[in-house]
Amino acid sequence: MGALNIKDHAVAEKARRLAKLKGTSITEAVAAALEDSLNAAERRAAIDHEARERRVDEILARFRGGIPPDAPSYEEVMEEMYDENGLPR
Repeated sequence: MGALNIKDHAVAEKARRLAKLKGTSITEAVAAALEDSLNAAERRAAIDHEARERRVDEILARFRGGIPPDAPSYEEVMEEMYDENGLPR
């Protein structure tokens, strides 16, 4: 079992006050506070990740929307640009 030594007097006092208000031990109060904070941080991280994925999808959709339907494929462009030896035409 690891020990946690809080050297900041103000933080230690907050832990004591929280424990007293909750009617629990300092360990239980700190554990519950950390659990709540960790859950909130994980929810925010998941939301941020989902928002980034949506943003990337929106950018890709705009990019793809700007490509004409009759545009040559990547392979066709490369065939026109380089010869059979991989040298520029």
